[in-house]
Amino acid sequence: MTSSPAVRAAPAHWQAVLPPGRRFVALPSRRQPVVVAEEDPSVLRYVRTSLLAAPPGSSLPGWVFGAARQALRLPVSWRLAPHLRAPSGAAGRFDRLAAGHRLLVLRHSHDPDARILLLLFAPGCRWPRHAAKVSSDPAGAARVLREADRLRAIGALSLGPVRATVPEVVAVLSDHGSPALVTTAVPGTPMLVGYHRRGHTSRPATVRADFAAAGAWLAAFQSGTADGVAPLDLAPGVPERLRHRLGARPDGGKRVQDQLAALRARLRRHQGPRTAVHGDFWPGNVLLDRGTVTGVVDWEWAEPAGSPVRDVARFVLTYSQYLAKHTPPGRQVHGHPGLLAGRPEAALVYALDGEGWYPRLVRDFLHTGLRRLGMAPACARDAVLAELAAVAAEATDRAFGEEQVRVFERLGGQVPS
Repeated sequence: MTSSPAVRAAPAHWQAVLPPGRRFVALPSRRQPVVVAEEDPSVLRYVRTSLLAAPPGSSLPGWVFGAARQALRLPVSWRLAPHLRAPSGAAGRFDRLAAGHRLLVLRHSHDPDARILLLLFAPGCRWPRHAAKVSSDPAGAARVLREADRLRAIGALSLGPVRATVPEVVAVLSDHGSPALVTTAVPGTPMLVGYHRRGHTSRPATVRADFAAAGAWLAAFQSGTADGVAPLDLAPGVPERLRHRLGARPDGGKRVQDQLAALRARLRRHQGPRTAVHGDFWPGNVLLDRGTVTGVVDWEWAEPAGSPVRDVARFVLTYSQYLAKHTPPGRQVHGHPGLLAGRPEAALVYALDGEGWYPRLVRDFLHTGLRRLGMAPACARDAVLAELAAVAAEATDRAFGEEQVRVFERLGGQVPS
């Protein structure tokens, strides 16, 4: 395989999926993520319009990514990016799957068990036709198989009008002994792309539109899958996973364990309906087209019957967590008086307990969702804390998981009035 020095430094396991003899463009990256696009107008257009956004943890200012989007509108700019081509005699792992399609290879996550995502485009099509997730280690393999199982379970439900927004399992293939999940691809641009555009989260109208789109999809998804009632609680497996994560602390995380126990006791005072649950309903997994949710992806934490409050709370939690990510520490976040960047818990405290248009919008979204589910708004704050605990428990990146635990510890002791 021939490539530039920047490409040679990348992990070999994603290079092996490239079909032989075809030409690809590799977008440069300072760290582990990979974006390798086949040199095809439709694929490159998709990269420019649907993927180029400042990542949540980036230390670069947002204008850098805006400038990159503008630069990549020019065909000549793609010729300046690193190129690579698999030798014609080589055997790609997914030659049969890629036949007749154009290919985009993604590895966005920094997680140690991150999977590779292949998007397959029919020639000239705006959106991908199929998606394939490929594991690179045993932990990633388990996640691929879990998502396949959860998608089959969700697909067996009466989803009504939202069925077209949920990927369908096409096949689970074996990639050198590891599973590869092939699904239909759902159309749309991740909400996160708009989120990270300059000024998006500082304007009430654009944020309100995001919340309205998410709320409308959740209402349709949950109303079509309702089945019984149950007390509220933490997500399945969260207490056990957090106990394991806290085991390294000298006291075993006693304070956090006590806060969790108190939170569970408060949650169980409330009964709520059981419906299908996505389990990771955040802006990066919500796809939009013309302001409407056209797809929702990454279903490995889904449940065919669980607490719908989780998805409502997870959206608020994750939308709020990155409000200050592109603001230097100690400075006020543009459009959000009272929110200073720098402390991990600041944006969530502002969203839940602050004053101003954004906290009001958050509370309205939570209360509207809870009332729609026949529940009292009084449990809204605890529902968000429960999802914060779930994020901390699910995290495979140790540093990120421990940061979420610390945020929970700071907010968990504040009992709602």
